[in-house]
Amino acid sequence: MQNELKRPELLRQYYKDLECLGPGKYYGEEYNYEGKPYTGFVIYDYWDNGNIMFEAEHVDGQTMGWEVEYYENGSLKRESLMWGATSVVFREYGEDRELLLEGWIAPKKYYNEVAKLTGIEPIDL
Repeated sequence: MQNELKRPELLRQYYKDLECLGPGKYYGEEYNYEGKPYTGFVIYDYWDNGNIMFEAEHVDGQTMGWEVEYYENGSLKRESLMWGATSVVFREYGEDRELLLEGWIAPKKYYNEVAKLTGIEPIDL
């Protein structure tokens, strides 16, 4: 089974194939792709079977959006919506795709701030 990707429409690049500019403005590393600030998912690790293990969304080179961890079979394990270094909401899933845990860490208004930057649907407050 291949990964059940979060936001599959976005570009994905392995971190070693990107130009790392050092620490980002908010959190994590800042990346360029083909000479421009990178927008899409940065893949940090793969399982031996080729499925993605861990990836993080970037906007204009900066870590912003979803950080996602997958099980070896490709199903979603954990997701956290990041506003810079702040986790807004997180969810954990079982291998059978059952939602095990969900929690809001930051005020819900920050979800909509991230939505503006990443293009995800905002939520009703």
